[in-house]
Amino acid sequence: MNRKPGDWDCRACQHLNFSRRDICQRCSEPRGVADRGSGGGGGGDYASFGGRGGSSFGGGFGAAGSDVRPGDWYCSCGAHNFASRSSCFKCSAYKEEAAVNSGAGGFDGDMSRSRGYGFGSGAAAAAGAGAARTTNRPGWKSGDWICTRSGCNEHNFASRMECFRCNAPRDSGTEV
Repeated sequence: MNRKPGDWDCRACQHLNFSRRDICQRCSEPRGVADRGSGGGGGGDYASFGGRGGSSFGGGFGAAGSDVRPGDWYCSCGAHNFASRSSCFKCSAYKEEAAVNSGAGGFDGDMSRSRGYGFGSGAAAAAGAGAARTTNRPGWKSGDWICTRSGCNEHNFASRMECFRCNAPRDSGTEV
């Protein structure tokens, strides 16, 4: 990958980050003040590159700023997770158990999802592998199923013949 003016290296993991990021893409470490000065942050503004930058969010939790979107959530370990994730990318804790309500850009308290992304895996895992949960959750419909492949436990729509996350066949799932 080519370095562009304003790109910066994370102090914690040495990952090369684009200039538009305020937290490290790999480890969520906030960008240092020194990285914003003439040494690492001077020159080129690529805030609109990729569609996620240039946001008007006010960064309600740490220095997340422009990468925070509605429905995104913060884990109790401090990692910023996108709305589509049902478990933390850093520590693998389930969203329902580890989400921190941080106000702006935190856990989406009303749990409304137009398609139900990320719901069901925590409940299934808490109830035991392969166990069905018969509660009516937002975004769930009759025939939806939970993949029971070890480590997956993902909610799948009734129309799917294989898990969208791990591609396991439907017969390895539990219908809800």
